[in-house]
Amino acid sequence: MGLFPAKLKPETINERGLPEIDRFLGLRVTEVRENSIVATFTVGQQHLQPHGIMHGGISCVVGESLGSIAGGLVVHESGKTVVGQSLYALHMRPAKPGMTLELTAKALHTGRRSQIWEINIVETLQRKPIARITLTVAVIDKPEAQAPS
Repeated sequence: MGLFPAKLKPETINERGLPEIDRFLGLRVTEVRENSIVATFTVGQQHLQPHGIMHGGISCVVGESLGSIAGGLVVHESGKTVVGQSLYALHMRPAKPGMTLELTAKALHTGRRSQIWEINIVETLQRKPIARITLTVAVIDKPEAQAPS
């Protein structure tokens, strides 16, 4: 038995569960596997730092998002959700404009109070690693919906 609902489709996550910042950055979930979730995006001008390569913070943002989406799906049925607690990023090589990157989020630990996710980012053509993100999330009760102020 896998971590995620068997009939969960990437389109459902892209339409309902993808944070606005990830839509802006171009992240798209492409696959939901039994124990991992895969997403892609193409490096564009909006991702670059002044030296013409992808800003390392982009790896952190999309890594935390994908890990949080995966973690939230694991606890969704229990009335719980997850929030980021710690993020460690290891950048191995630069990502350049036009490169398509693939992220794979895989659980290292899914406990009652915390989860640890490893998110590997590779370029899709030669499968060379770009970054590895380790994300720890706290499992909390879902907050009550608040009316806009």
